[in-house]
Amino acid sequence: MLGKKRGFTMIEVALFLAITGALFVGVTVGVQNSIFQQRYNDSVQNFAEFLRTSYAESMNVQGVGNGRSDTIIYGKLIVFSTNDNDSRNDIIKYDLVGNEGDISSGEGLLKALKELNVGVVHDGKVGMMDTYTPRWSSSIEKACNGSECKYTPFVGAVLIVRHPRSGATFTYITDVNIISYVDANIKEGSSILWDGVELGFKKEEVNFCINPTAGEARSNRRDVKIVRGARNGSGVEIVADEGEHNKCTK
Repeated sequence: MLGKKRGFTMIEVALFLAITGALFVGVTVGVQNSIFQQRYNDSVQNFAEFLRTSYAESMNVQGVGNGRSDTIIYGKLIVFSTNDNDSRNDIIKYDLVGNEGDISSGEGLLKALKELNVGVVHDGKVGMMDTYTPRWSSSIEKACNGSECKYTPFVGAVLIVRHPRSGATFTYITDVNIISYVDANIKEGSSILWDGVELGFKKEEVNFCINPTAGEARSNRRDVKIVRGARNGSGVEIVADEGEHNKCTK
């Protein structure tokens, strides 16, 4: 006598579906996390490369326009402000343009920029400008210990400028929101005359914290640093995730 064929019970089918569903969810979450991490790493690398490229652009003597010109590009001004929702950065890179010529005083580079009438506007004309947006919805944030400024977008500026006499490149940092200075001078068609005291530019190190999701409190932010006294793109460093030198995990 032939035995009866036994099928799967409802409990066995339900158990199979539950295990299969759990495995599918686990694989999907793992893939999503991997994609998220790859995108985040890309945003960190891309921002660091943006800064390094700015050094390369500042180190070469350039004239404005075609042929001979007595207007020289002396470097770049990178301005960080915030957009309307106040959780991500608006980043604009301006040419610094000014007169060609030597300087008469030895009072420092910021004084020399004034003497040559260097700014984002020269003779009523605005230099070239580029906008930069951090990739994959990331945000460039301040590095600080206090809760009152943690996870807030970085506001200020980086000034990368070539000395008109020696040709050496120098870096200045400010946490002053100078976008109003820039906008006013562009509107009026007059040069910004750099005053290190008024605009707060200093030769110091700066740490940018890259938050993968703007506006969220995350402890795993990466640290992109411009070292004090940076003269070229090698002064831009991506700090290791762990350790005391990472100013963005504290």
